[in-house]
Amino acid sequence: MAQVSMLLKAFLVALVMAFLTAASAQVEAPSPSPDAGAGFSVGVSGAAVAFSLIVSLLAFLKH
Repeated sequence: MAQVSMLLKAFLVALVMAFLTAASAQVEAPSPSPDAGAGFSVGVSGAAVAFSLIVSLLAFLKH
């Protein structure tokens, strides 16, 4: 009797996973095209990012 219960649970889990997979396979609408000249502006300089990475690496190696 316990084997039937475990088999039923496994079947229900597989059924739920199949429904979730089918629901996530829907095609989403494409995103709108960006405006001309609306480039990504970087608010932090490359030197600040490099300095932060170096300090973090040194702190990690010291630990």
